[in-house]
Amino acid sequence: MNKEKLFYTIGEVAEELHLEQHVLRFWEGQFHQIKPTKRKGRRLYDRKCIEAIKKVKYMLYDKGYTIKGVQKEFGNDIKVNRDPKNLLQELTDLRDYLTSKINNEESNEQA
Repeated sequence: MNKEKLFYTIGEVAEELHLEQHVLRFWEGQFHQIKPTKRKGRRLYDRKCIEAIKKVKYMLYDKGYTIKGVQKEFGNDIKVNRDPKNLLQELTDLRDYLTSKINNEESNEQA
């Protein structure tokens, strides 16, 4: 990541860390340490957020923690009060992602 930039878009962070954007949006709702600034509806992540994302990714993917396990390590309580608009967008994005995966699998099976 460019040391001169103060903020990175969700696309830049996702690409740099090899994560899907919907994963980052989901993690925002699970970990209070991941709170991007929002400007004109766009998520902008600072270095502190990115470091938290790296730690979450490491704990989940490399160490085998569950979401609850990472929350416990971070001292999080599970977030129940989520913004319905964000939740709807996350679910829509997840649906679209899964639909595209299913369609790709079906087209590969037919080939």
